[in-house]
Amino acid sequence: MMTSPFQNKMNRVYSSIFSILIFILLISFVSVPNLDLSTISKNFRWRMDLINFYTSFRLDAGDRIYNKVVVGENGWFFFTGEVSILDYQNTAAIKPGRLARLQRNLDRLNKDLEEMGITLLVVIPPNKSTIYSQYMPEQIPVVGNQSRLDQFLEYMKLNGDTHILDLRPALLEASQSQAVYYKTDTHWNDVGAYYGYAETMHALMQAYPLLTPHPISDFKYTYTGNPVRDLPLLMGLSNYTEENWILLPNFEIQLSEEKNALRDGRFIRTVTNANAQLPNLLVFGDSFYGPFGRFVEPHFSSVKFIPFTPIDGIWSLAWIEQENPDIVIIEIAERSIDDTLPLLFSN
Repeated sequence: MMTSPFQNKMNRVYSSIFSILIFILLISFVSVPNLDLSTISKNFRWRMDLINFYTSFRLDAGDRIYNKVVVGENGWFFFTGEVSILDYQNTAAIKPGRLARLQRNLDRLNKDLEEMGITLLVVIPPNKSTIYSQYMPEQIPVVGNQSRLDQFLEYMKLNGDTHILDLRPALLEASQSQAVYYKTDTHWNDVGAYYGYAETMHALMQAYPLLTPHPISDFKYTYTGNPVRDLPLLMGLSNYTEENWILLPNFEIQLSEEKNALRDGRFIRTVTNANAQLPNLLVFGDSFYGPFGRFVEPHFSSVKFIPFTPIDGIWSLAWIEQENPDIVIIEIAERSIDDTLPLLFSN
């Protein structure tokens, strides 16, 4: 991303100021007897305050490029890690051989599940930059004509049998009248998750007509505070908050939940409904599942959620035989279709 001469000058100015500040602090520490300098980074009590001050200063000065984050228009932050920017610019094509393997693996799984009487649905939440491209910095242009998601969906339509749910049309339409992603987070908000849920339930109704989604009027829009979301934390902004609103149901829910902690802090969740006559669901998903799952789970007698994690053996198809669900959902973010999704077939 190109920066203006003014930005380059400001970068040099505030970098110099920050360097002088750190130098003065280090000099003062050196004068302290028996001080182990190797512990400063971990134990320096003002470390986070300095990082927050420095990043806030850069933000106020107009800098837009940070660690895995770019600041767009009107205060919108966008994740740049993994291949998010290449996805936005349509410059990260999936290799033909990899596409073919992915299609074969998904269709083989779909066929096996059909023979077991199980419905498979792949749900893909879009990247935030896909839905809110108008807020991306103009210095980051769209170069190619086809995104990886376009490529994947087109290949599956021409060659595959597995049902892939494209949520972009519904979210783009909803975004014209309301926010469907957080401004300072990589993820959709509760409104975006609701529309993802509604589209998912409509797709599943072909096999299970009772899975009718609740209208959004069945939920109350509720303010829950001003947390610091994931992108400011990546940048080192520990006090950059955003209002949080969630959709709480106006109807009774009778669910019980059990969590089994994994080594990386994530959980395998089992949710049980008082109504045992409903179908069972198994979900392989990522961090987009959270609010999405709160809408989906009341429609099932039980839900087992297997989170994506680098821990070997967790994201495994063996869960299907163990749980014997009526429906399997693979929920995977757009930016991960060529990276995370193939891992499901490698365990």
